[in-house]
Amino acid sequence: MTSSASSSSSPRPSKSTTEQRNGSTTSSRLLSFIDRLPLWISANLRAKKSWKMLARCWLASWIAFVVLLPEKSVRTLGNAAFFALLGSMFVPPNMPLQIFLFALFTIVLGVCLGWAFGAAAMHAALAARSQTLLRAALQKEAQSTAGLANPDALFQASIFEGVFLDTRSSAIFGAFLGVGVFFFALIRAYAPRLIITSVFATIAIDIFCSYGPLFPFAEYTLMNSLLTSLACYIAIGVVVIIFIFPESLNHAVLTSTSGLLSKVKSLIDMQEDVLNAPISDLVGDGPVLTRVTGTRVAIVAGLQGLKSQLPMLNLEFNWGRWNGDDVKGLDKHISTVIPRLAAVQSFVKLLGTTLDTSSSPSRASGSEAPTQDASYTTGSSGVSDTELLRQLRSRHHAHSMDIPPADLVPILRDATRRLRAACASALAACISVIDVVNTKRYARGSSAELDSRAAELDTTIEQLSSALTAFKDSDRLALLEPFRDILEAERARAPGDGKGEPPLRSLCIMYVFAANMVIAGQAIKALGEYVSTTAHKRRRNRLWAPKGLRMIGKVLMQRGTDSEGGTGEDPVSSQEKSEKDENPYKTDPDAMPPSNIVQKLANKLHVVYLWTKTPEAMFAFKYTAVTIALWIPSVVKTSASESHVQKRMPSLDKGLGSAKSRGSPYGMAASAGVFLIPLVFCRVFAPVQYLPGVLMVCATWTLIVGYSWLDGHIHVLGDVGIGWPVAWRRWVLVMIGCAASFIMMILPPTSARKSVRLRCASIMSSLSHLYSHLMAAWIDEVVPTEDGKEGMPRGTEWVQDFREKIIAVAQQLQALKMQAAIARFEGNIRGAWPSKEYNKLVEVETEMTANLAMLAGSLVQLDHGTKVRLLRHTRVVNPNFISEVVSMFLHISQSLRTAEPLHQAQKQNLVDRVFYHSEGPYLHTVDEDAEAMKPNHVESVMSYDFMFYASGVVAVFQLLQNINEARNITARLCGEVRFEGFEEWREKYGRNRAPVVSTGTTES
Repeated sequence: MTSSASSSSSPRPSKSTTEQRNGSTTSSRLLSFIDRLPLWISANLRAKKSWKMLARCWLASWIAFVVLLPEKSVRTLGNAAFFALLGSMFVPPNMPLQIFLFALFTIVLGVCLGWAFGAAAMHAALAARSQTLLRAALQKEAQSTAGLANPDALFQASIFEGVFLDTRSSAIFGAFLGVGVFFFALIRAYAPRLIITSVFATIAIDIFCSYGPLFPFAEYTLMNSLLTSLACYIAIGVVVIIFIFPESLNHAVLTSTSGLLSKVKSLIDMQEDVLNAPISDLVGDGPVLTRVTGTRVAIVAGLQGLKSQLPMLNLEFNWGRWNGDDVKGLDKHISTVIPRLAAVQSFVKLLGTTLDTSSSPSRASGSEAPTQDASYTTGSSGVSDTELLRQLRSRHHAHSMDIPPADLVPILRDATRRLRAACASALAACISVIDVVNTKRYARGSSAELDSRAAELDTTIEQLSSALTAFKDSDRLALLEPFRDILEAERARAPGDGKGEPPLRSLCIMYVFAANMVIAGQAIKALGEYVSTTAHKRRRNRLWAPKGLRMIGKVLMQRGTDSEGGTGEDPVSSQEKSEKDENPYKTDPDAMPPSNIVQKLANKLHVVYLWTKTPEAMFAFKYTAVTIALWIPSVVKTSASESHVQKRMPSLDKGLGSAKSRGSPYGMAASAGVFLIPLVFCRVFAPVQYLPGVLMVCATWTLIVGYSWLDGHIHVLGDVGIGWPVAWRRWVLVMIGCAASFIMMILPPTSARKSVRLRCASIMSSLSHLYSHLMAAWIDEVVPTEDGKEGMPRGTEWVQDFREKIIAVAQQLQALKMQAAIARFEGNIRGAWPSKEYNKLVEVETEMTANLAMLAGSLVQLDHGTKVRLLRHTRVVNPNFISEVVSMFLHISQSLRTAEPLHQAQKQNLVDRVFYHSEGPYLHTVDEDAEAMKPNHVESVMSYDFMFYASGVVAVFQLLQNINEARNITARLCGEVRFEGFEEWREKYGRNRAPVVSTGTTES
């Protein structure tokens, strides 16, 4: 009874509770489904700003389609009425107003250029036409239609049947078409930002040169319908941009800046997880390493997107506190912060590898230096870069007092916690100020809020400055505490006892993180100071007028970046990238410079001949050839009529909106509105590697829907029907175009896989130039005075140039990763493509970039006097060693570029070469008083500069390992010429050659 009563009195879930649970389950399932989608889809589905952008672009496209539906408007717009919808697909209103107008200007410019070429062709063709044959044809046609009903319609039909075609006239049109298309192809090749101009110019001249030969009289207004439709879309786009979630370019750039700084802050916040993560999370596909890598990729992409908006920043009227120059000033400081954080990802990999190998001795056994003994000493009681490199190479340094890296990670975490927190706080304060400046443009009383945020920023800058000072003076010493006994033992060691140098490998690895946090902190401090100064200077909103209009031409003619190849073009050829730094030194090996007018003329002709073999010229030739081939049927009497009738595309989804009738405007509007949602979403948010396919789908859908509606509502040539039955005809036409393009593509064949290889070679060459640039800045640090003495600092003029170059390489690598992903789908006709090897090579090149950035940051931080001393005994600036590193870079690049095998005799471990070059007599001479300076050397380990010195040594070590790995990958890809007996002789020679051991004195 009790149990029953208890059971009956227990509360039952109410209906509303059940519905809430069901709703929660449905919501969780939806979120789970979104999580499984690609990142570019899921991220935009969650972003409020993306939904606003989608609503604006969808509305513009839908209105552009609705314009087609009323009878009066479709009759006014004519046969090209669908171009309003096509324009919304090519240039959606997902950008600030002046950039949108600029993009539409490129469309109108293209149409006008094509119109001009076509009109000139028509004028010349009419002049070349035989007037006798023309009069005879006109007389014959007039006699055949005499007395028949509606003779004007019959005469028009006879025009499109090719009755008045003339061979000479068609030849003139063909010549103008070839020249015009070739010119537009060159525009596309050399100015990728004008690709829309090139496409629409080609469309316009194709229309003129296809229909023009049919007319026996001048018809210069063929483009009226197209331009009228585009004008409609321009008006639609301007209205929706102004009234639907309006945004100026200044606002867009500040929004991008805020988002980019948020990603930088998240990368700094992640370092707490890095320093607390288990080993498994830091190696391979570990979650922490994956998150850090993904964030760094997003930061580089964000910086690239930000830079692409800056050139046109001063070309608008803007209401706000900051003008275009103020916003551009942020770019300089952000471009300083990001390269200095590039080494963070490198440190995560280094830490994971170090902890992994330290915890598993068997994995590190193969990493011991084969020719060096643990007790080896160079004679300098200080810690030389050679010894540090030896310790880094040896995963388990043979020293009884060695400190395991895992024991130092908690100390590193605590020692840098204050600095990391101060960096994150300063970035958060910068973001807060930028957001107020960006979002409070029209709000009253916003000056007080800005003052408050600026005061908070000033406070965080002071805290960051204090944290940097505290780390320099005291916090970093916590990392030295475990090594105090080692250093004291080193200080008390008797000269020449042969015990080797102190084991500082673990300390050097920890110093990599510490040094880069200091470098990043200094850059963030400079950024915060700039934001604070600008905020205090610009306290009130005002209207800023445009300036610098001459920038428009410069923006148009820029070659662009690798990521701008959204329609399949290659903005900059790989050969040009690899040779641009070598051209000033390049000479013709087959001829001396021309000395007379004949030789100069011949030389110019030779240059033109060489140009015809360039990728840009080959593209233009192919573009012209395929256009002429597909144009010929439209001017041949036997195929002219069918060609012009079948150029239109009926509807593929006509049945949904119109069933079997002429179509209901309301049904078509509703049907198109639904289909436009996924199309516009993909067009606006698809990554650049998918954009060519997305554009093709959007354009095809537009032609299908547009032509289908026109077929039933205005008079058009022919009667091909409406709906599903004619869809296959359009598919055949598309396949003909694709087949023609494919034939031209394989003559000569062009491979995406080859392009990946060439780009890898180009980036390797760029990295060699970066390395040379960095070494040149290092060895040229001391400038001789007039009296021959050294000691004048060279300055840091090279830093800005190096920063720009390394950011450009990072962006090229980003684009190369996308291209490598696409190249996997090319097919395996000749055999499987070694995608894993190429992906690994790209990863190695990315690590090289980070290590070069880390080395550059360390050099900038070192005191001038320290650099001078380092030049005297640092082995990595040994001229012979520099020659070997540059040679290895160039051998790898040349092998990848030419697909020729490497030679086995060239294979060498560059880390071993450091040891080899540390045994020269010059080094013993300059270090002859090293024992007397031993206490100072021990103190130098505890100095602030040693942290950056150690970080630089680790960067060099990792760079050498990267080069070794890149060489091995290239040998597997391109092959290796065997040298019989060479390896055995090398090993025997190395064993028989005793190492030079210096005791700190020299012998005559």
